[in-house]
Amino acid sequence: MINEVLKREMNHMIENVKAVAADIDMTLTAKGGGLPQATVKAFQVLHENGVMLGLATGRVIEEREKKFGTTWGLGFDFDFVIGMNGGMIYDRKTNRTWQTELLTTEEMKETLSYMMPLVEKYQIPVNCEGGGNINAMFIQGELLEAEKRHGWMFEDHTGDLDGFCAKRCFKILFRCNEHVDEIRNHFLERFGDTYQMIETFPGTVEMMHKGIDKGNGMKIWTSWAGIDMKDCIGFGDNENDNTLLQDCGLGVCLKDGNPKTIAVADELTDYTCAEGGVGHYLMDHYLKPKGLM
Repeated sequence: MINEVLKREMNHMIENVKAVAADIDMTLTAKGGGLPQATVKAFQVLHENGVMLGLATGRVIEEREKKFGTTWGLGFDFDFVIGMNGGMIYDRKTNRTWQTELLTTEEMKETLSYMMPLVEKYQIPVNCEGGGNINAMFIQGELLEAEKRHGWMFEDHTGDLDGFCAKRCFKILFRCNEHVDEIRNHFLERFGDTYQMIETFPGTVEMMHKGIDKGNGMKIWTSWAGIDMKDCIGFGDNENDNTLLQDCGLGVCLKDGNPKTIAVADELTDYTCAEGGVGHYLMDHYLKPKGLM
C-alpha cells in the first residue's frame, strides 16, 4: 500500500480528461447534503470544456438521479448515471439504458433464510432495493433515518420472510453497524462463490450477484460513448467504489474514505467530502494546471 505522502507526491493526472465519474454519498456529498461550492464550480468548468460528467452510485436510477445536476445548481444535468453499483446504466444524450438481472425470489429466500438467525438476534435493519421492491424488516436506526431523509415508504415485513421475498429485487442491504464483519463473514462462508457482499457506507453491507460493479458499469458506458477508460477519472470513498477507481485511468479516493479504498486508489484528495474534496482536487490538479481556471 502506498502511503498518503507518496500518493500526494505522485503525478498520475491524465493529460486530457474525457470523462469524470463520481460516487454520491460521502464522495460528492455528505448524506442528505448539497454539493459543495468548490465541486459545483469545478464541474461547471469541466462541462464548459466538453468533459463528460457522471454519477456512479449504489442507488436505483430514477428521475431524481437523472436530475441531480439541476437539483445541485449546476445549470445542467449529468451526462450519464451508473446506478445499483454498476447494475444500471443511463446515458442522457441517447436516452440509452441497461440493467442487469434481478435476484430471483428463490435466491432471496435461500440467502435470507440462512441469515435470519443473526438478523433476528441483533435486530438488524434489512431492506430491498431495485425492481420496485420496497420491503424491509426491523425499520429502525439508519434505515429509519434514510426513509425519512429520502421520503421513502417501506413495507414492513419483520417476521414475514415469505412476504419480504415475494418480489424480486436487485440487492439486499444489511445495516449492521458493529456486527458488520460477523454478518459479512457468515454470509460469504456459505454464498461467497455466487454473491458478493460489499460495504457501501460504514456499517452497511449490500448483497448482490457477483460480477456487478461500478468499474464494469463504467466500461459499458464508455463503450457507448466512444471514450477510452484511460481518459477517465473515478472518485469514490468506499468498497463499492474500488473497481471504479481501479479501472479508470485515474482513481481518486476521498481523504476520509475507507482504508481499503484508499489502498487501491492512485491518489487521495487533500480535502474531505464535506470540504468539497472532489472539487478542490479537480481544480488544483487539473483545471488550474491546464489554465482553465
